[in-house]
Amino acid sequence: MAFKSKSVKRFSVRNFLATILHAFMSSPTDLPGVFTQGETRTPVGDWHSVLMTSELSSQCDLERMVFCKCTKDVQHEFILLHFRHPVQRHAVAVLVLDRTSRVECMENNGGSFRSVGQASVLSPSVSQVPAHDTISTTFNSPSALESYLTQRYRSYRFLSNLDFPASARPSAMQVSVLLCVLSKHSPTYRLWQYQCYWYAHTVWEALQRLFDGCQETTLIDGRSQFWGQDVPKAESVEEVCKQYRVEWALFENVVEERRKRKEEEERWLRMEGGAQRQPEIDKERRKREEAERRVEEERKQREEAERRHEAEMNRMRERVAELERRAV
Repeated sequence: MAFKSKSVKRFSVRNFLATILHAFMSSPTDLPGVFTQGETRTPVGDWHSVLMTSELSSQCDLERMVFCKCTKDVQHEFILLHFRHPVQRHAVAVLVLDRTSRVECMENNGGSFRSVGQASVLSPSVSQVPAHDTISTTFNSPSALESYLTQRYRSYRFLSNLDFPASARPSAMQVSVLLCVLSKHSPTYRLWQYQCYWYAHTVWEALQRLFDGCQETTLIDGRSQFWGQDVPKAESVEEVCKQYRVEWALFENVVEERRKRKEEEERWLRMEGGAQRQPEIDKERRKREEAERRVEEERKQREEAERRHEAEMNRMRERVAELERRAV
């Protein structure tokens, strides 16, 4: 009985301190489409448009992908994307990426909920129906993610991890361009070519090929298989990578043209106003300098807060270790 009492005491201390630590880990809200306050499910084209509203999307890196597979019905495959916030480095968002048929999506939205695997069996996927490629977000917590995955996919398992090195991590914007390329490459859902197996495989292999130095870890075999049998699918990785490089170059050119146009407009305004507008120009310059000063101060405050936060977490970890030692 004494042993059980100690076990309960250690468990309660761990949960109590975990609750305190979680309060320090606030989730950011300044990167729409990646860090959100609730569940969303967005077509990849719309997701790209949302990311365009924030410059941080080009700084938010993909650290890890997880290849997942449902264990029942048609053994649907999907991918988890782990993005780290570029400023609040403690914050990681896990997004869910998959392909279904648009018929399946309409059936789920219009009636009783069925898992992806069940709906895919019943939908007329042999014919050419529109594909539904989506990115889903949840509340930024492990329990919320697990609840979402269980509701949507019922039974599933993790097959592989793909970790990107710090020197070669794709940004959220780069991932969105690649996903748009895939949807453009195959806008239809075809059972024997462009289904969920093709989609997950092509995303996985394309990112691995485009960004060098990835570390792949196989947990369980079974990718692109249906009850142990290989599933026929189109081989599109090379073509998709080629299309991505073209689209990304075009995207960078558009961004650069916007930057140059903005600079030109500012220069023209300064020249047009001349001496008559000098007081206004000086006033605007002072405003910009003051804004930059505030941004720099906020950055320093964030860094100081992160240092204090890390020190506090270290103290709590030491306290946990001390309490556990005493409980033994």
